[in-house]
Amino acid sequence: MAQQHTPRSGAVIGDRVVVRYLLGESTPADWRGNPDAAQSDVTGFLIDDADPVRLERDGEVVSIPAAAITSVKLLSAKPVRNKEIRALEGVAARSWPGVETAWIAGWFVRAGHGFSRRANSAIPLDMSAHPDATTLGRIAQWYADRDLRPLLALPERLLKASVVGGVEDVEVQMLTCDVTVLTGRLGEFGSDAVRLADEPDADWLAAYTGHRSGGDTDAARQVVTAGDGPPIFAAIVDAESSAVTAIGRGVVTESPDGRKWLGLSALWTDPERRRSGLSTRVLAALVAWGADHGADAAYLQVETTNRVAGAWYRRLGFGLHHTYRYITPDVPSPDPALREH
Repeated sequence: MAQQHTPRSGAVIGDRVVVRYLLGESTPADWRGNPDAAQSDVTGFLIDDADPVRLERDGEVVSIPAAAITSVKLLSAKPVRNKEIRALEGVAARSWPGVETAWIAGWFVRAGHGFSRRANSAIPLDMSAHPDATTLGRIAQWYADRDLRPLLALPERLLKASVVGGVEDVEVQMLTCDVTVLTGRLGEFGSDAVRLADEPDADWLAAYTGHRSGGDTDAARQVVTAGDGPPIFAAIVDAESSAVTAIGRGVVTESPDGRKWLGLSALWTDPERRRSGLSTRVLAALVAWGADHGADAAYLQVETTNRVAGAWYRRLGFGLHHTYRYITPDVPSPDPALREH
């Protein structure tokens, strides 16, 4: 079955992929016209990951038997340059910077009392950033001074985890969409039930940290209220129980080229109330708020393994911009004598 192939690539319905396959009687002919070719490939948008796998390529539907597939590679929804990846990662880092930041040899390092990977990881934002032993040692020492383990967030196109070495953690997809597209698709969903606030209250924080292991509401408050551009906090409260049933966070951050991005995060719905449209209402309210604050594009991050959420975001119009992976680098333990004083 094709499901044995596509999950390994992280692709879901709607993604642009390259499918490589063994040529045979039941597969598409080699597009190069090479009579001696044993394999070929098709680039298109995934429309069905059953058997056969089906792609849409230039208005044509191409079917490939699952047994013939040798690999599936996930691509950005449209061609993306490295400088665009660097710019968007810079925007995202500034919108979720933890509570303390520094620059170490081109790496943007951030700490947030250990709350969330994003707020406690270093990312190579400058072109000068390299994973040499001296730099990684300085990063490890910086985190040790804050009683944290070193964690790197590596955009795949900028720096591969295999080059750095260490223990690889979760892969994350950065998804983007034009705000006009989202407004068009979410406009029919009313947001009257969504409460917007400039600060997260105790119920919002309890909902956000309650489903996370080691949730610390004080650390969470410091992390979610930090960043360039004042954030907005959305919540839906059940009228009968007064319980928070869905939440989200939005922040508008300007990139160096002047584009304003709406960062969407902390999207959560009570498991008992999922598939009832609450998340859509929260998202609609946040997008409307972002549009009012000048944002013309939105982004969010979703773990590759969270295929349900990933597929939902694609249906709303989001597409893959790039991926990044967390890794704990292989570096010697910092010298206690070098700790900051």
